[in-house]
Amino acid sequence: MITRKGARPVFDRTAARRLARTLARLREPFVLVHGTGSFGKPPARRYGYLSGNIPPSGVPVAAIKTGLLRLHYLFLAELIEAGVRAVSCPGCAHFSLRRGRPVLNAPAALRRWCRAGFSPVINSDIFPSGAGFRVVSSDALLGAVCAALRPSLAGFLTDVPVVLDAAGRPVREAGHSAAAGLARAVPADRRDVSGGMRAKLAEAAAIAAAGTGVLLLDGRAPQALAMTPAVRRSKGTYIHAAK
Repeated sequence: MITRKGARPVFDRTAARRLARTLARLREPFVLVHGTGSFGKPPARRYGYLSGNIPPSGVPVAAIKTGLLRLHYLFLAELIEAGVRAVSCPGCAHFSLRRGRPVLNAPAALRRWCRAGFSPVINSDIFPSGAGFRVVSSDALLGAVCAALRPSLAGFLTDVPVVLDAAGRPVREAGHSAAAGLARAVPADRRDVSGGMRAKLAEAAAIAAAGTGVLLLDGRAPQALAMTPAVRRSKGTYIHAAK
């Protein structure tokens, strides 16, 4: 939600500033994970690694990683300007891959930042994997953060106001099993290296199944994040944590 869609990487400063000002109003500690948007998805289409797997040659990995870091630091600047005590925690430096899934290496470090009043900011990244490389989405990184830190709530900012079921009806609340069913019903987006809404819903269902409630909100109107828990749950789709 902090880039503009298109073939060129464009940072959406207005959207990033709006989100940063909302996050600055939060009173509880939080860890923020952001994706790549137009800094990451067009190269994936251009160089043919929509599966997430990048071959060891033929793709300018260093240049793409530099672009992802540029987005990361542009967003950090907006967060700090808004008053968020944001600290950079690059994805590749804090996670490793285990059977293709990210694992948070040092959860204690993120806890210490939060206890000290800071907000760790993690970016979606490219990881060495086998003989080549692998793109790890922000959704999967958030899942790894939740598995390690067990927060009370996980939030996904999307480009839709509410999740719809197969009949096109809005889903305001769902259990984790129902959310997994909703994910399976969403067509796979083969143009999106992150997997689109199908992957996002599947990750959200898994997080809820592990004991953390999940809220999917419209990232174009992030003000709901700063509302009371009862109000913000009514603004998007809430997935109940497993008992």
